[in-house]
Amino acid sequence: MTHCHEQAPDEPPERDAPIEWRVWPARHAPALSILVAIFAVSLSVAVVLFYESPWYGVMALLILFAATTSHYLPTRYQLDADGMKLRTPLVRTLRPWTAFAAYFADGDSIFLSPYSKLNWMAYRRGIRLRCPHNCAEVQDYVERHVPAAGHAR
Repeated sequence: MTHCHEQAPDEPPERDAPIEWRVWPARHAPALSILVAIFAVSLSVAVVLFYESPWYGVMALLILFAATTSHYLPTRYQLDADGMKLRTPLVRTLRPWTAFAAYFADGDSIFLSPYSKLNWMAYRRGIRLRCPHNCAEVQDYVERHVPAAGHAR
């Protein structure tokens, strides 16, 4: 016979235990990281030679680095009962679960969207949770707070 534990009316409800993980794609694909870095530097050198200005080369290198920071810099994710936190060495993001209308699972990541359907604004305002090793656990956690795409709250 099993017994159910009932909470007293004045006890707060149990909250989800937070989950935390770190993703650093450059560490897991060093050959690709080196090739992309060589390409970025080569392209920047070509820009310097073409425009005859080192400033354009520096700008090109900075733009290429900014476009690839999610690959080269580690990202820490934390999900708790209040929402999600994302931290990189350059950016800190904190969003409550109420900021998301739906989530979309796609292999090794989960996209949290402020809209129930994907559109160009969803990609600008949403958050992608990379979870190559724990996607099932992350999806279970997200599912308790945000409806899957196509389901109403």
